[in-house]
Amino acid sequence: MDGFYCCGILLVRKQGARTLAATKRIALICGLVIGSLVLLFAPALAQERLERVTLAVPVHALSQLPAYVGARFGLFRQEGIDIQIVQMRTALVGPALISRDLDFCTAADTMLRAATTGLPVKVIAFGGVRPALALNVRPEIKRVEDLKGKMISVSSRGSTTDIVAREIVRRFGLNPDTDVVTMPLGTQTNQLAALKSNAVQAALFTPPYDAVAEREGLRTLVWAGDLFKDQLQAGLTTSDQKIRANPDQVRRMVRAFVKSLVFLQKEKTKVAQMISREWNIDIDLAQRSYQRVATTLSPDGSASEEAVRKVIEQTLATTKQKKQVPLSQVVDLSFLRRAQEELGIRQKP
Repeated sequence: MDGFYCCGILLVRKQGARTLAATKRIALICGLVIGSLVLLFAPALAQERLERVTLAVPVHALSQLPAYVGARFGLFRQEGIDIQIVQMRTALVGPALISRDLDFCTAADTMLRAATTGLPVKVIAFGGVRPALALNVRPEIKRVEDLKGKMISVSSRGSTTDIVAREIVRRFGLNPDTDVVTMPLGTQTNQLAALKSNAVQAALFTPPYDAVAEREGLRTLVWAGDLFKDQLQAGLTTSDQKIRANPDQVRRMVRAFVKSLVFLQKEKTKVAQMISREWNIDIDLAQRSYQRVATTLSPDGSASEEAVRKVIEQTLATTKQKKQVPLSQVVDLSFLRRAQEELGIRQKP
């Protein structure tokens, strides 16, 4: 306030005040006015200092819950980031990261596979460490074995939904290459429509769409999170160029992402209410969906080394490549370790 008072003195002197007392009174008034204006516009000035960052999600579903929690509860803003969440097909994410049209993405599983084949991207934090996916089927399908000769909808070929669908039928004695057809249909709403119309006989859904499908009489046959204990699904990824050019932004993104993971485990009621609003479902369904998906998420952004190596090995087998791929080619967890230390989640070595 002393600074505002001095500003008032200068303004009054320019007006030619005649007495010291009058000068002081008017200066105080001017100082208060200036101070009020500064306080009034401070939020707008602070908002201007936020750095706009784009974050791509492959689907508007609860597998992406950390991103939506961070955005809706202001956790990215706490790190000076104005997050812009965009939905983007996973096939377009890699090129967008490399061309700098996109800053970050949550398709960590897909980007791990891309990095294994040589794309210059790194996974920098993990979200889903079990697949938050349900196999929903039409009423006439009673067992997984009944899917022989049938079609299963997935988001895209080679995606986690495709891999998990194939692994489910394999677990139940079917050959995923000859006994079923996985049909890429994109969004969850497209898949739900196809399942209802019998265009496909099964679909891989992420909450809350599995519960929505159940209400339509399309029951959940398998919850993938019960079958696969170490299957990565989502996280945070960026390009090698972004890490080199703007490590401070990367650091703050990872901090916000880890904060989101911690928040959604602690604030269950608030998060369930947010899910109800975001996906326009009743609170009971939102709570059920939250409880199911929360069990699949990393509590602090970490994942096991075995889970990462599993993705690398699966990718090399699929692409028929025989080479050694070090972890340093696909992940950079230095930002994650620092964020965990700063947030008191991890002890400094």
